[in-house]
Amino acid sequence: MKRIIILISIISITLFFGCKKIDSPGDNFDFSNSIAPYVTIESLDDIEAAPGDEIEFNLQMRTSLQQAVTVTYKMEGAVNVPNATIVIEKEAKEALVSYTIPSNVIVAPATSATITFTLLKAQTADGKSLTIGQNADAAAQKVNVLIEN
Repeated sequence: MKRIIILISIISITLFFGCKKIDSPGDNFDFSNSIAPYVTIESLDDIEAAPGDEIEFNLQMRTSLQQAVTVTYKMEGAVNVPNATIVIEKEAKEALVSYTIPSNVIVAPATSATITFTLLKAQTADGKSLTIGQNADAAAQKVNVLIEN
């Protein structure tokens, strides 16, 4: 019995001292490739609408922040809305942009019109700029709205 206790003690001590601190993943994680906070449009699919319809664009963030985020967007084409903003509130992950298409947006002899909704920038309350688009591809953050009678 004495030999078993001594043997277990020697094995325990050997295993305890055999672990090197540098081999432990404790505090040496590499975060250099972590994803920065970003704002994106939930769906980049084209939207079909008619004059007088309300269209919606859901803007999302990857994670909520401890401060409000002001998102700047524009709509151009059949309507011109330059540099409009919406605020994603503190600790929220999304905001909804709603717009009612004017009834006179299609001018005769045309039978259709197009609006392009584009995300321009996003900025936190303390002035930090956020990435536009999940893959930092701001040019892809556009939605086309096809308007037909």
